[in-house]
Amino acid sequence: MAIAEQQRPTVPGAGPVPRGRIEAGKAVITATAIGLMAALGVDLVTGRWVGAPWLHVLLAILCVAAFLPFASRVKYLQFGPLYVLGLMVYTVLRSFADDTGIAPRYDHVIGIEERLFLGHVPTVWLQDHLFSPAHLGPLDWLTVQVHWSYFFVPHIAGALVWVFRRELFPKFCFLVMGTFYVGLVLYFLFPTVPPWLAADYGALPGVARVMDYVGRQADPGTYQRAYDALGVPNAVAAMPSLHMGVTFAVYLFSRGVSRRLSWVLLAYSLLMGFSLVYTGEHYVTDVIVGALCALLVYQVYRLYHRHAERRAEAAELASPAVH
Repeated sequence: MAIAEQQRPTVPGAGPVPRGRIEAGKAVITATAIGLMAALGVDLVTGRWVGAPWLHVLLAILCVAAFLPFASRVKYLQFGPLYVLGLMVYTVLRSFADDTGIAPRYDHVIGIEERLFLGHVPTVWLQDHLFSPAHLGPLDWLTVQVHWSYFFVPHIAGALVWVFRRELFPKFCFLVMGTFYVGLVLYFLFPTVPPWLAADYGALPGVARVMDYVGRQADPGTYQRAYDALGVPNAVAAMPSLHMGVTFAVYLFSRGVSRRLSWVLLAYSLLMGFSLVYTGEHYVTDVIVGALCALLVYQVYRLYHRHAERRAEAAELASPAVH
């Protein structure tokens, strides 16, 4: 005897959610993510966190954690707030890297430079031949602007990836954040005095901090506020150069996106390296180690990606065929 299949009772008003309502919900969630990232970014750039860093980090973590369940409704959206949070945590931790009890040094780097360059320190040689404090030239303005571009170019690149190629943003996050945190470990282990500060200690007589001359001539008030927020928390974070490391990480990322763009970013990376050495911000050794940090993270990502692909292929081969 056949048993009649019972029909489920219908719920008044039930049915598929209109596509327009779904898209509106996604738009609200995306706008919230942008607002959250902007708030964290303003807190970071203005230096408001300096007085109570751990309180700001805790509030940032709570805000991002509360948002993540909603962000999961839009594919890859959660990586945006996580990126800004990672940058904030890095910046706070960086400010403590010179409080470990390990004395900052400069002699070992200067020794390496002299061995590599036949008794010369490139920063000293370049400034002796090209820099005049009394007459700032186009090279001074250009190199300082390139140095400053580090504070926004990588993040603008990340924002463009997040908007137009969001499926690639997890890779971008891995490369850039990975480079930041590998460099952070070295900051804690090897606090290193940059060339301009080594000059103040008498180790590199005559080396000037070109950025000071350009910044004070351009807009002294704005320059001082920006420096207080970004530079003062740790003046001995020279080894490695993350200006170079992060710039090079963006170049490495671009190789898988656009061949033409990658050449432009390679040229930008080389110009960044020269600018950092010329302006007295970093030694050549710092620049090389910064690029190696990015390369290390890039290779780790490639190995992980290959391993993930092999596991996916093995799982597909092991699964029974569906007829």
